[in-house]
Amino acid sequence: MALIDGNEYLLDALKVPVLDTVGAGDAFVAGYIAEMLEGLAPHQRLQTAVRTGALSCMVAGDWEGMPQREEREMLESTEPVAR
Repeated sequence: MALIDGNEYLLDALKVPVLDTVGAGDAFVAGYIAEMLEGLAPHQRLQTAVRTGALSCMVAGDWEGMPQREEREMLESTEPVAR
C-alpha cells in the first residue's frame, strides 16, 4: 500500500514459496524507491516493490535475493525453465 497526497494505492502480495523473510521489507522499499527515482507512477512502483519483496523471500539471507531488473518478471513466467 502507498498513500500519496491522500490517494491510496493498493496491490496484492504475490504467493511465493517462502524460505526466509529477512530483508523482505527492505527489498520492498528498495524496489519502490528505485522506480520512484525513475519517475514511474505509484502503481508501477508498487508492482516492482511487491515483486522485489517476494523474490527476497525465496532465498536465504537478507540481501542475497535482491533481483536484477530483468529477474523481476520471472515470478509471472509460465515457462518451466529460465534461461
